[in-house]
Amino acid sequence: MKEGFEIVTADSVVESLRVFRDTYNERGKYLGFPNIHQHYSMQLGTCTDWTGYPRSGKTQVLMEMLLNTSMYYGWKHLVYFPDVGNKQEIIADLLHKKTGKGFDPKYKNLISDDEIYTETQWLLRHFCILTKKEVKAKITPFEFWDLAVMMKKEVGIHTASIDSWKDLNHPYKEYGGYATYLEEVLPYRNQIAEDNNLHLHTIIHPKLTEKDSKGNRKPPNPFDLKGGSEWFNSGKSMITVHRENPEGNLADIIFHKMKPRSVGTVGATTLMFDLASFTYFNYDGPKRVYASKDSEHMKIHDESLEPNLKFDEEEYDLKSIVTMQDELDEDLF
Repeated sequence: MKEGFEIVTADSVVESLRVFRDTYNERGKYLGFPNIHQHYSMQLGTCTDWTGYPRSGKTQVLMEMLLNTSMYYGWKHLVYFPDVGNKQEIIADLLHKKTGKGFDPKYKNLISDDEIYTETQWLLRHFCILTKKEVKAKITPFEFWDLAVMMKKEVGIHTASIDSWKDLNHPYKEYGGYATYLEEVLPYRNQIAEDNNLHLHTIIHPKLTEKDSKGNRKPPNPFDLKGGSEWFNSGKSMITVHRENPEGNLADIIFHKMKPRSVGTVGATTLMFDLASFTYFNYDGPKRVYASKDSEHMKIHDESLEPNLKFDEEEYDLKSIVTMQDELDEDLF
């Protein structure tokens, strides 16, 4: 028998077939938004690729969904996010999302010293944040996913995320070029996820697309990635986050490919970003509806905000600040 291969026997597969039958239509984890759940859920044993232009909000969408799985289900994550910034910036973004309180002293929703200490303890129990100790340090995708497997065994992580693909070390010359490299590295990732019951997220920047009749860039799709056909062929779930107006708060979420079928369905929806709380929301009439584990008991705020509001930090109206904690509403102002 060729090394690395085997012939399947009944004894080796019968029990897994029973599990497959009993969980065939079982969705992944609900991420807080009913309109997202129509198309996508986060399921262990598979992968998600995210794309979008700079400032499209793709990283913030992913970070919020990871945070929600920690708050709702106790999930733990390995993240390598050099594209976000240094360790302080990464943690600050996550704390801002969790508490609704930020780090800019010019706003009244300023996080306190006690909250920084307490919330950081919680955050770092759920997020293993990989950073460079040395400037010249490099890590390949293979090494990152092998690290995820090790941390699954040691601390019980559920997901591992890369932002972004360009920040990894890619030895594609050793594989005869970028396309043949993707033919090796992406199936390796898929197998790692399946064998270890992990969910592996990857953020990849697209090439520029053509402009439409109004001069706006068309939303990128998986074929707009470098080596796009290989990404699409090997990809499981593939999502674009697109902000037509980079200065606005309306983000289109486009679900190009959903695999396995129990994850969700292709399609599109929208989310809106609240700069003050650093979280996303939808509208129920004039009311903002933020993410919640229980879709029937979502936090609804009695404030109205027109889609595509242009945020100007110098003129930002503090009266529009919304926190995720209802008890703070009266104290903010």
